[in-house]
Amino acid sequence: MKKEDLRWNLNDLVKEKDFEKVFGIAIKEILLLQKEFRKLSPSSSTGQFNKLISRIERVKDLVSCVGDFSMLYFSTHLTEDKSFSYKSKADEVNVLFSDTNLEISRWLQGLPVSGMKTLDKKNQIRIFKLFPKLHFMFERLLDAKKHTLSMEEERMTTRKDSNLKSTILSLYQLIVNDYTYEFKVKGKKPVIYKTSSEISPYVHSKNPSEREAAYKALFLPYEKDILKHFNIYQAIAKDWDENSRLRGYPSPISLRNFRNDIEDKTIETVMNVCSENSFLFQEYFMKKAKALGMKKLRRYDIYAPVGGKEHKYTFEESKKKVLEIFNEFTPGFHARAKLIFDEEHVDSHPRQGKRSWAFCSTTAPSITPYVLLNFNGTPNSLMTMAHELGHGIHSLYSNKLSTLVQSEPLPLAETASTFSEMLIFDRLLQELKNPEEKKTLLFEKIGSSYATIIRQNYFVKFEVAAHDAIKKGTTAKGLCDIYSENLKEQFGSSIVISDEFRFEWSYIPHIFRTPFYCYAYNFGELLAMSLYSIYKSRGKSFIPKIEMILASGGSEKPSRLLKSIGIDINSKSSWNGSFSMIREWLKLL
Repeated sequence: MKKEDLRWNLNDLVKEKDFEKVFGIAIKEILLLQKEFRKLSPSSSTGQFNKLISRIERVKDLVSCVGDFSMLYFSTHLTEDKSFSYKSKADEVNVLFSDTNLEISRWLQGLPVSGMKTLDKKNQIRIFKLFPKLHFMFERLLDAKKHTLSMEEERMTTRKDSNLKSTILSLYQLIVNDYTYEFKVKGKKPVIYKTSSEISPYVHSKNPSEREAAYKALFLPYEKDILKHFNIYQAIAKDWDENSRLRGYPSPISLRNFRNDIEDKTIETVMNVCSENSFLFQEYFMKKAKALGMKKLRRYDIYAPVGGKEHKYTFEESKKKVLEIFNEFTPGFHARAKLIFDEEHVDSHPRQGKRSWAFCSTTAPSITPYVLLNFNGTPNSLMTMAHELGHGIHSLYSNKLSTLVQSEPLPLAETASTFSEMLIFDRLLQELKNPEEKKTLLFEKIGSSYATIIRQNYFVKFEVAAHDAIKKGTTAKGLCDIYSENLKEQFGSSIVISDEFRFEWSYIPHIFRTPFYCYAYNFGELLAMSLYSIYKSRGKSFIPKIEMILASGGSEKPSRLLKSIGIDINSKSSWNGSFSMIREWLKLL
């Protein structure tokens, strides 16, 4: 192992040797919670309700520790039998806790629970007033009442998600993890890579043949297994759609929007504004073709570097730079990012048996978040480091809240992460004096914004169309055709799209794992641009407002929270304004 190749220490969650013991304690604590809850009646005292909430918080954190240990261990030991044993035990704990939490939620909603007196409206108001810091959680609970199924249906849904859906998603991961990638550049001997992270840097290669070879290598296994991926995706989509229908949501995406505390009209506005502004990025691709001396870009070329040799960073250089820039913005960002490193909660480099991509995992207010990276030395991996640390920073700002409302809703989940990327980019742009180096960086940043805004927007547009097509009985070819049309719409005539990209949808894990998740990225990027623009105009005086948003976690409705600082997320003009920064970058080019 290289000196800078960090491996995370999971002992702060559960010591591996104590897993069985902690598993047993978790089961026991959940049963005690059930017993405590069963003692309640509508007229119970303030002390009894305080005791119940405290126990729920304690049990939730314990369950999260067991579940996150299992998930994080699995992420870095994909092929080990132990990973599946831990996962099975974590699922068992989660199902038992979900059942208990379901009963408590139903009772607080004023719905009947077997063996208990139904909570009346007067006492419901009395109980909710006891916990003013949880007001939004209770507000959401009451809103969810109309979408709540019967107790038995809810229990069956929980078990189905744990025993079937979770297994199907693990199967998808296992299929992908078994892939090898044959990298064939014309005139050179083929090279076999064992992880997609080893292939990914070639997407940014200066050599056009290497870029083409990288994409062909990445998508060939998915093309060969397209029927497997279609059947997995079809099952997930049907399950999601049936769940949304039974709960009375007007559309499949409405279920996601409700869980995110966002109205359908807000997401429709964001997606429409993104689609309407896609021409800016089409203009960018034409500028890039000219800069590269090409008549028109191929889809292989959209992330091609422009200018001189791409700078390579060591992991330590990247860490130092990110921490320095965070500190210049505010010591609050620096201290929280440094804590994640200091507590050995980072797993840094790619290796066989470790999942691709990057993420940050928040467990509980008392535990520092964990960050998984697949660092490869590129500027993009430096930005990814800042992005994932931004997620961790967000969690650490909100760790003074109850564990019940610490986690921010999905549309705000990308705020600190994309804001952190903006800080890094702006600093690098200021430091560079050579116009050619500035141009290289600008091309890189606009390309990154394309990937976060337009690409993610069209993933969600694909999902909307795909769910509808699956309901009507489409085939694997049908989904690939839909994705091809999706690509044509987002790129227009600005690039040439090769046939293998029709299989790209099956390569995107989010649409399998978390349907309609991806609008969090364009929402977050545009919101971060808006916040950053305000910060640039107002200076340091605006930082407390940003910190206030981060510290609010999930304790307030996003629309109300943002309106308090002058951002109306239901206004088309607010979102259009975020694209002004893209226009300025294009002018600067």
